[in-house]
Amino acid sequence: MVRVGVYNLYWSTYGGGEQVAGTLAAHLADRPGVEVTLLGPEPVDLEATRARLGIDLARCSWRRVTDDDEAGEASADFDLFVNGTYLSRAVSRAAASWYYVHFPSVPTGHRARRVDRVARLGLRALGERDLPAALDGVREGLRRRRIDQSWVSSYTQFLANSSYTARWVERLWGVSSGVLHPPVTPLVAGGVEREPVIVALGRFFDPVYGHSKKQDALLDTWLELEQRPEAESWRLVLIGGADSRSRDFVLGLKRRARDHRVDVRVNAPRAEVAQLLSRASILWHAAGLDEDPESHPDRFEHFGIAVVEAMAAGLVPVVFGAAGPAEVVEHGVSGLHWHDRADLLDQTSALLADPSRRSALSEAAMRRADDFGVGSFGSTVEQLLNEVVG
Repeated sequence: MVRVGVYNLYWSTYGGGEQVAGTLAAHLADRPGVEVTLLGPEPVDLEATRARLGIDLARCSWRRVTDDDEAGEASADFDLFVNGTYLSRAVSRAAASWYYVHFPSVPTGHRARRVDRVARLGLRALGERDLPAALDGVREGLRRRRIDQSWVSSYTQFLANSSYTARWVERLWGVSSGVLHPPVTPLVAGGVEREPVIVALGRFFDPVYGHSKKQDALLDTWLELEQRPEAESWRLVLIGGADSRSRDFVLGLKRRARDHRVDVRVNAPRAEVAQLLSRASILWHAAGLDEDPESHPDRFEHFGIAVVEAMAAGLVPVVFGAAGPAEVVEHGVSGLHWHDRADLLDQTSALLADPSRRSALSEAAMRRADDFGVGSFGSTVEQLLNEVVG
């Protein structure tokens, strides 16, 4: 019996990370001779996981771990430890261990490196001897301020969600990484009847908080495109989830959208998103626009699950030509890349005026989406597991 532990601190958020960890756990649990335990702070809700992610984890057991330290201790009880927690620093004690990387971290700035040097000098001066309580607290504070990547060497395999992420794993953590694209289950099969609708699908994040899907820049572009004759019958739909922190950002979009052919749909149910994708024609995607790839690589789209979902539904993806979406979408074959607002405006305008090209790109997009399905994901996991068992 091969014992596998799959660690995720956020099972109940039902996000992209949980989609990966859950699909991986379910695939391993279906293999004879493999026993899978889900590690996390609360029992996994099997019904909610089926409904929200379409994953059946009934064959998996559960064990409580509340943080990286407890996960590291628990890992010693497994033949294979799989860490699927974003930015985890758990030390693996298993004979074999996989770390699934959504993105490694933000590059360390000069200030953080200076703090690290000071902390290490202070710890060296204090040593490990017994100290008064006040100084012992200082020592613990210095430990927390170190840039500690010693945990990296405890893993036997790193798996990144894209080649873009894999390059940053090597650059920031100093280890090579394989690529295991997230498994994308289509929301809806590609339809035949298409409406003149452009969709921007993604969460509404106010740009002041860092990562953003740039719906404000897309709205700017649309207000120009809307004036062109080829866009006369078209409209734009901005759709995605949002929390209270981005309320003002969303309200600003809604105000600007008044009296224009623009719909802003917030926290729409999954069924509504699926219905929209079954009818729309084009996907716009802009994460990474106007960002510095050296200082903030985390603000680019690391993979692009929403892009693949739209492609599977038959939408033509018109994406910012960097990071994950640039790998997913083959420019001129299964979609288009753009590099600034003027480029987005002109390429979309030409696409609106050419129905036959839209049709050809749509067909190619659906074929390309198959490369990122659950079957491809499972085949790669099976190959990796065979290496562990062997």
